[in-house]
Amino acid sequence: MGFTELLILVVGLAVAGLAKGTSGMGLPLIATPILAGVFGPRLAVAIVTIPILASNSLLLVQGFRKRELLRGIAPLFVASAIGTAIGTLLLASLDQRTFAILITLMVVVFLARGDRLLGDDPAALRARILGPLICFVGGVLQGTTSIASPLVGSYFHSKRLSPADFVFTLAAIFELNAIVQIIGYSAQGLFTPEVVALGLLGLIPTLLALAVGIALRGRLDPRRFRQFIVALIVLSVANLLWRTFA
Repeated sequence: MGFTELLILVVGLAVAGLAKGTSGMGLPLIATPILAGVFGPRLAVAIVTIPILASNSLLLVQGFRKRELLRGIAPLFVASAIGTAIGTLLLASLDQRTFAILITLMVVVFLARGDRLLGDDPAALRARILGPLICFVGGVLQGTTSIASPLVGSYFHSKRLSPADFVFTLAAIFELNAIVQIIGYSAQGLFTPEVVALGLLGLIPTLLALAVGIALRGRLDPRRFRQFIVALIVLSVANLLWRTFA
């Protein structure tokens, strides 16, 4: 790897880590397409998985006192993990165009009418069905592209969680998905010594920028935070469509 490739790796993951620390999402959204231009899509997805795992671990440790949030969403974790496992198997064969269109339509619906779709009662049948379904499809998306934030982020955005609750919940789901990804990619032989070395090297800019992002998040009021999340979700969908159809 030459100096230019190394610079792209460091800068790309630093910017992605900053977004992750601020919003709880956006690391693979930013880093994967940047690295894909240098290492190719499959290797980029594998490389980014290592910083994803580390950054989510740090966010979980930071928000550990909010662990009670996770008690009522076990079905979401199960559905997300199953989806991710399937996604890792479909990494090279999934019809990305059909998938991108489906994801875009679902995100638009959730951004426009998500709060009405879910309603105010988390125990309602529609909420109990939609949650696992969204997390399952988001898991498939993470397993194939490493980017689940368009769908999962828009779902939890519709639930109007506080910034801290939003970040902790997404970190927990993405952490589990990353573990499943690592297992699946390892079984496929994607984690060569070179890929692991690049992933570990990427931890330095990722975690340093993540800490800066966490500090910035504390200065955002809830309204500004929600606006930032919407902007990231729209950017992620635009990125997904561009990568698929460009």
